[in-house]
Amino acid sequence: GRAGRLEPVLTLPGDSLETTPPMGAVTVSSTAATLGVVALAFVRSGSPLPPLLGVAAGALLGELFSGAFHWATDNYGRLETPVVGFACAAFQGHHLAPWTISHRSVFNNVYKIAGATLPLLGLGLALLPPSGAACVAVMFYLQLIAQEFHRWSHTPPSKLPEWKRRLQRAGVALPVPEHIAHHKPPFDKHYCILTGRLNGVLDSEPVLLWRRLEALVYRVNGQEPLSWKSDKVRALALSLWPARRDAAGQGKFRDSE
Repeated sequence: GRAGRLEPVLTLPGDSLETTPPMGAVTVSSTAATLGVVALAFVRSGSPLPPLLGVAAGALLGELFSGAFHWATDNYGRLETPVVGFACAAFQGHHLAPWTISHRSVFNNVYKIAGATLPLLGLGLALLPPSGAACVAVMFYLQLIAQEFHRWSHTPPSKLPEWKRRLQRAGVALPVPEHIAHHKPPFDKHYCILTGRLNGVLDSEPVLLWRRLEALVYRVNGQEPLSWKSDKVRALALSLWPARRDAAGQGKFRDSE
């Protein structure tokens, strides 16, 4: 393959590895807007503490959001799903050719997320106090960073500069072993892709967050996630949520019908 890598495989209609000026423009705009929202919080606050707490909370929520969005798009939806269909197809297709992301430039890799952040930043400014808006801005902007760290984790180390490898080794950027652990069918763990530091907590007992959410979704609408292709994962999830009474109301319960 090119530069010692497997050849890219594009699985989405209209997808391209090309980098265009609008991709760079929207990414730079998102970066500037985020910095502006954070700076505004410090300017309008009588103390640096509230905006600092907002930024810290945004960083934590950014890690969690990267996992929640990854879990949802890995397991539910398809290309035709309204609003998020392209993301669902992208994450699910990524499992078929995970090396393709390493062929993308930073702008090609993150511009769609950058475009999505802009109206969300404006909404945060309109509805939240300055420190709250800063929290939201950091949380959403970190999804760009998470997606870029994700790209690094699929890039051969020899193709990364030393400073990026150091960030990975330090756990500041998503470490390669942490993310490679996700790429094992049925792709049911290690969803956080910013630093991956929350994965150990979210994936293990007693939290088992993703299994609990899957059971909740199933109990509400009967939708099974793709991770339930594994009978073991399905059984674990169903064991974490109370069974439903049957329609006849005879006191019996249904579990994994």
